[in-house]
Amino acid sequence: MTEKKSFVERYQENDTPWEINRPDHNLIDFVTSLPVPGGSAIDLGCGTGDNSIWLAVHGFQVTGCDLSDIALNKARAKAEQAKVRCTFYQGDFMQGPPPPGAPFSFAFDRGCFHTFGIPAIWHRFAARVADILADNGQWLSLIGNKDEDRGDREGPPQLSASQIVEAVEPFFEIISLTRGHFDFDHSPAPLIWICHMRKRTL
Repeated sequence: MTEKKSFVERYQENDTPWEINRPDHNLIDFVTSLPVPGGSAIDLGCGTGDNSIWLAVHGFQVTGCDLSDIALNKARAKAEQAKVRCTFYQGDFMQGPPPPGAPFSFAFDRGCFHTFGIPAIWHRFAARVADILADNGQWLSLIGNKDEDRGDREGPPQLSASQIVEAVEPFFEIISLTRGHFDFDHSPAPLIWICHMRKRTL
């Protein structure tokens, strides 16, 4: 069995099937159809920045974070071409001081939460998101759905609804947990959970 490559290595090798060079339609549908608090937003695992840029165009002050300098350099170039201002920083979201721009009113991750294969780390990830959100801040997470039987097809990591609930419930009120599909360049698009949450207040 070959060792799983890191995201940094996959960007170095241009092996990034999740990059679609446009904002994910799930984010667009969410922001344009529901009341989402304006102000500052963080895009966790922002990759080459398409979702960050879309949020900035639509009035958010955006911070995008990623581990890959290759991805972030592309994100900065895209933002410059789009003539929008985003803050992109390289670092491990799970460690160190809060990202620049915190606290945020809105957090988005397109397949970042599900990459950690250990329940304790899902729990830590949710706690970290809550730490950097303002009171009543909202989090939209797109998560691989374990209900899909892919056979031999590759795809993103998959979680069950109960695994998501167990990880996030101490820190977030789940407003909705619905089935959908990743915006994807190839068919069939992977099945996902679209999880909309609000930070719990003590």
